[in-house]
Amino acid sequence: MKEHFLDRLYGEFQAYRASLLSCTNAEIFNRCYEIDAVVNFYEIMRERAERMSDCEMEILLKDKDLLTELYNTWLQKTDSTFMEMTAHVEEEAGNIINRISGNRRQG
Repeated sequence: MKEHFLDRLYGEFQAYRASLLSCTNAEIFNRCYEIDAVVNFYEIMRERAERMSDCEMEILLKDKDLLTELYNTWLQKTDSTFMEMTAHVEEEAGNIINRISGNRRQG
């Protein structure tokens, strides 16, 4: 079952890659985030297959486009990274302002 699952996943990944070949350079550039995510989902699913039961793989095989579905549901997730980056910028910008304004007062 694992071999069949991995073959199917590989086939889906290859079809995705082949579809990219028909894109212009600008389209590929615009899809960089998607491409990176799909490649990561493919690698994660390959690793996960080592721990999955035959039953789980059989269920996932019923999905005709697993990698695309993983990507589409990923887009619906709240992105905590942006919130973390915002907090970082706020904190560090404040630190820089305090440091530079402190230097001006001393100078």
